[in-house]
Amino acid sequence: MKIYRHYKNKFYKYYGLAKHSETLEDLALYDCLYENSMGKTWVRPKELFFGETEVDGKLVPRFQEYTPEIVTYTDIKKEQLEILAKLIKAVFGEWDESSFRETFDSRSKFHLALAYVGDEAAGFKIGFETSQNQFYSWYGGVLEKYRGFGIATQLMELQHSWCKEQGYKRVQTKTKNKFKDMLLLNIKNGFHVTGINASDRPNGTKIILEKSLK
Repeated sequence: MKIYRHYKNKFYKYYGLAKHSETLEDLALYDCLYENSMGKTWVRPKELFFGETEVDGKLVPRFQEYTPEIVTYTDIKKEQLEILAKLIKAVFGEWDESSFRETFDSRSKFHLALAYVGDEAAGFKIGFETSQNQFYSWYGGVLEKYRGFGIATQLMELQHSWCKEQGYKRVQTKTKNKFKDMLLLNIKNGFHVTGINASDRPNGTKIILEKSLK
């Protein structure tokens, strides 16, 4: 799957080519990444999808592959916190502001990465320093409609690259068993399970993972 931008600045999830059952014509199969009252899933001839159209006297691609923009911050302001709050609530289904603020206000050295598709914040990853040698990857996630495009991996790789530049030797994170996609993503990218934080609350136990940056 890939993200494509239409020349009218709408975004789509491109699945690939399908065959017309009668004519065997190649058809591009794609979904709208926005609310569309006429329908979500569409097809059109391959030549039209990947062809050009005239705009203001110039030929431009009708659809063009799009790479999300990632913006990073180490000095996090109110504007970024408001964006972060909306993303956390959308990804995890809840937003405990008091708990977040308690941790946020007790830390000083942060790294925040926000991924954008057009003007929409699509994903995030935030962490902070816990010691001279260790960085803690705190929260991270991608809106459901933007999953499957590698955005979470890009955010993780960017965070770890920055950590290396800062001289950290390892990254630690914690997750819950119910977040299996995140657990697998961490393991796939070099994290090892080092322990658990047990809890009597339902789904409260957290898995501790660490990755060496050497």
